[in-house]
Amino acid sequence: MEAQQPVDASSSSRRSLVVTTVLLALAFTFSYMDRQVLSLLLEPVRHKFSLTDTEIGMLQGLSFGAFYACSGLVLGALVDRYHRVGIAAACVAAWGLATAACGVSGNFVQLFLSRTGTAIGEAGCSPASYSILSDLTSGRKLLRATAVYHTGPYIGGGMALVLGSAALSYFTRAGGMTLPVIGHIDAWQAVFIILGLPGILLAAAILLTLREPTRREHGSDVDVSTRATLKFLFSSSQLMRYYAGFVFVTAGLYVLLAWFPSVMIREGLGSAAEIGHPLGTIFLVIGLAGCLASQVLLRRLDNRDLLHPLLKRLSIVVALQIPVTAAFLMADTAALAYWLYGCEVVTFSAVTTFMVAPIQLTVPNRMRGRATGLFMTFNYLLGASLGPALVGVLSDRLRGSHSLLIAFVVVLCVSSACSALLFYASSRRCADVRNGDHLRANAAARNT
Repeated sequence: MEAQQPVDASSSSRRSLVVTTVLLALAFTFSYMDRQVLSLLLEPVRHKFSLTDTEIGMLQGLSFGAFYACSGLVLGALVDRYHRVGIAAACVAAWGLATAACGVSGNFVQLFLSRTGTAIGEAGCSPASYSILSDLTSGRKLLRATAVYHTGPYIGGGMALVLGSAALSYFTRAGGMTLPVIGHIDAWQAVFIILGLPGILLAAAILLTLREPTRREHGSDVDVSTRATLKFLFSSSQLMRYYAGFVFVTAGLYVLLAWFPSVMIREGLGSAAEIGHPLGTIFLVIGLAGCLASQVLLRRLDNRDLLHPLLKRLSIVVALQIPVTAAFLMADTAALAYWLYGCEVVTFSAVTTFMVAPIQLTVPNRMRGRATGLFMTFNYLLGASLGPALVGVLSDRLRGSHSLLIAFVVVLCVSSACSALLFYASSRRCADVRNGDHLRANAAARNT
């Protein structure tokens, strides 16, 4: 009779699920805090090492995005084969040490390598976390746990600005900090160390507290080689359309994060000092609210058929961004700009809450890490890199006093329209026709 217990009861108690979800969400929070704090420290870093804009771009792009994307594939394969809790803990410790190493870097090369270490460490945590949560629960409970996990970027991104600016102000007034052996360091270096070292404690908490869940799989005879994984993914038009759609979501999100402060400044809606704290607060509070409110999208959905209706609802949410984005052209006050920014953040947070839902619900267990790694590679190499770059190129071509605003609106509107169309195409039941039997069987077995 015990073998017939519900999946949730046999995998983990409710308390274990809560503790696991909270610790993994905390890890995701710290990862975004460590990731985003560089944007706050760019000017003192530039002054310290006499960096060019190209080198600054390499620190924000190549040193992080490219290495994050490539490392995700390798670490995703390890997640499919080895102890996931250990991998998650090792990744948290690695990026914490790498972030602290940014604080003791003595030149550009050392700082570049430290940022690379941060990226490689962070690349393995999400594939491991998604896989762990998928084996602890299923159906709507799984999507709710994932929603809590996805509050991390919004809490971490906002806290990077809030705590980072507070720490920078404190250490600037104190004239820096003196460390044993290392000696005196500047204020910006102290911020990196203060935010990085707690990652070691969090890694220890994860390793000592969490237990490796038993891998659950429908059909033990499924070929889970890398070749079979790629064949499985690319033979599903539903997954490929979803992957492509989320590349456009990521492009739009990074356009918003990278360019909106500059848009406000160039349109005369505030200075960098004036807009930093409000934008950070909006990103934290509204982003967190959007993650939690996203659960409304799961109402009245059957666990046996979650994916198709969920994708259709996500396509509607993304489409709502188009008129909101177009309204930026009429924003003539900072208050209106902040309000529109909040609308963008809440829709992005609601959609990104379910970013790996198709993978969690349909991809076999020992393919899931590599499927997530490939998903992240697409998003960081294409969406996160090309979206912001296109805004800059289009702005240079247009010229004029409002060229950046127009480029910002055009690229964000196009990305929203493309993602909405691709999500809707992915939601159609004929989208998974070539691989449909296996996808539906795996999803039904996991979520009933």
